[in-house]
Amino acid sequence: MPELPEVESVLQCLTTSNPSLIGRLVREVRILRNSVIDGEASAVVQTVTGSTCCDVYRHGKYLFFGFQGHSASKRVWLALHLRMTGRLFLVPEQEIAERHTRFALLLDHGLALRFDDPRAFGRVWLVDDPSEVTSKLGPDALLIQQKTFLDRLHGARRQLKPLLLDQGFVAGVGNIYADETLFRAQLHPARLSADLTSSEAERFYHALHGVLVQAVAAKGANIDGVFEAGSFPVAVYGRGGRPCIVCGTLIVKERLGQRGTHFCPVCQPFR
Repeated sequence: MPELPEVESVLQCLTTSNPSLIGRLVREVRILRNSVIDGEASAVVQTVTGSTCCDVYRHGKYLFFGFQGHSASKRVWLALHLRMTGRLFLVPEQEIAERHTRFALLLDHGLALRFDDPRAFGRVWLVDDPSEVTSKLGPDALLIQQKTFLDRLHGARRQLKPLLLDQGFVAGVGNIYADETLFRAQLHPARLSADLTSSEAERFYHALHGVLVQAVAAKGANIDGVFEAGSFPVAVYGRGGRPCIVCGTLIVKERLGQRGTHFCPVCQPFR
C-alpha cells in the first residue's frame, strides 16, 4: 500500500512538473469505473468539469485537489486515497486511458490526469472542505512537531506498532515505515507506549521523522513493483529470516495486531 512517502512522491510529481497540474482547466471528467467514486459520480462530473485546479496538497495518505469555477463560487475539493495499488499520472491526453485506468480528468494544454488502480480499491470523494476527511485523522506524520508527538504518545497506552498504524494517532504511516521506524528507534513493536522512558520516547520521534524524511527523498520504497522509482532501503520490512544489517541476527516476522511485523530480537529487545 502506498504510504506517506509514496503519496508525497506523487504530489511532488503533479505539482513540480512543467506544466504542473496547478492552473489546469478541467475540460472533461471521465469515470471508467463507478465504484471508484464514493458518492454520486454525476455530482463529480457536474462540479469539476469546467473548473480549474488551484491547489493540491497531502495529509497522511490522502491527496486533496482544490477546484475553482469561473464565477466567485466557493472552492470544491476531491479527496483521493490510493489504497493498495493506486497511481496517479499527469500524461499527454492521448494516454488518458490504459487497462487499469479508473478515473481521469481531461485538461487543457493537451494533458490528462489519470488514476490507475489494478486492484480497484482506491477511492475519490467530492467534499466541500478537506476537514470532512482530515478531522478524523491525526497530525501528518511528516509534519508533526516533537512536543505534539510526545504529548499524544504519553496519552496512549498501546503497543507501539498498532499505535503507529492508527491513522488517528498520526496520519500516513503503514506497515513498511512502522517496522522501519521501530527498528531505527531500537524499540520492540509490542512495547507499550506508556512504558517508554523519556529518552526512548524522544528516540521514537526522531526515528519516525528520520525514516520519513529519508523515504520521501528516495521517492518511497519499491516493495511490490507499484512505485518503481522508489529507492528507500528497507532494513527489516519484508526481510523475515534474513540477517539483521546491524548485528546479523535473523529478522523475525510475527503477527501483531493482525499485521505482519518485522523486527530484530537483538536490536529491539522487549524490556
